[in-house]
Amino acid sequence: MEKREKILQGSLDLIIKQGLQHTPMSQIAERAGVGMGSVYKRFRNKEDIVNGIYIKIKTEEAETIFVNYNALNSVSETFYDVYGRMIDFFLQNPLKFNFISQYAFSPVIEKKTQQEAMSRFYPFDEMYARGLEQGLFKDLEASHLTYFVFGAVCYWLKCASELQIHIDDNLREQFLKMAWDSVKKREEIL
Repeated sequence: MEKREKILQGSLDLIIKQGLQHTPMSQIAERAGVGMGSVYKRFRNKEDIVNGIYIKIKTEEAETIFVNYNALNSVSETFYDVYGRMIDFFLQNPLKFNFISQYAFSPVIEKKTQQEAMSRFYPFDEMYARGLEQGLFKDLEASHLTYFVFGAVCYWLKCASELQIHIDDNLREQFLKMAWDSVKKREEIL
């Protein structure tokens, strides 16, 4: 593993367990099995490391979520696939989930980092735009639909983690259906 990757991986665990302020660079170097010079050669400071971790995790997340993405699939099929993969990614990577939930809106994450990381998630907006064109979703901007469902999924996962709720396939499918129902346009009852 390359030194940069070792530093990012070692830092992730320390920062989540101890907090950024209580994680000295010397401990990061020790955990990564590299010298202090190697750390400072690759990163300006701890905040730079946090930005590196953020991009790394968001890249892995996008690659996992959109591995089967095909704009020709139905909107509902796409919705269930991408959000199901997102849930699975975070359930299988609890440290990464905790990091993202802690730092996604932190001032530590630089604007350019946020833009680079989020540029990989355009298929969400594309999926919602298609759904809006087809009259499937509530009349909101595609980005608002993305934020709403992403927020609901992440908060549900955070609660499940904190309250030690086991998420089995049935609960996962029920939640995905609730997420879909929350943004789909309601059919008029005559």
